[in-house]
Amino acid sequence: MDLQESIDRFGSPLTGLLVSWGVPAFDAAELAQDSLADAHLSLASCRGDVNEPLVFGRWLRGIAKNKFRAWSRSRSRRQRLAAAAEPELLDRITSETIVIDERLLRLRNEIQRLPNKHREVILMHYLDETPVVEVAALLSISVKAVEGRLYQARKKLRTQMDEPTNWTQVAKAVLL
Repeated sequence: MDLQESIDRFGSPLTGLLVSWGVPAFDAAELAQDSLADAHLSLASCRGDVNEPLVFGRWLRGIAKNKFRAWSRSRSRRQRLAAAAEPELLDRITSETIVIDERLLRLRNEIQRLPNKHREVILMHYLDETPVVEVAALLSISVKAVEGRLYQARKKLRTQMDEPTNWTQVAKAVLL
């Protein structure tokens, strides 16, 4: 599988997966690109046929998980250094208020409260508009399993929100 094909096929779902792990959307896109680049550079180390989407998807997810761990360590280190360096600057930044649609915030909170397996598919499918088939390949599960998880997640969100959910709002809620 060449680099462009892997980017086209796995770029958006991988970004959604990283967002489901708690990475902000901008950082998730960067981590996804880094993961795809590393995967392309080390194709020889993949055990199995890299042209098989299930094999490549599983392997790519492992690379992304390692990138995520490194990003998490780096982020916590930067936050500790920033807090120690300029506490008054942090107080001023956090005291600023941002007006955000309360319904979107509530939806975002409810998405974060979903079980991980439901949150992953919701974010991958709705945030990045990734087809169910590609979500299944990246998560190494069947298409029916993805469809079932999407159904269960939507059902739970509708119940929690006590109103019909406009699924285009899901992407906005995640990007806040």
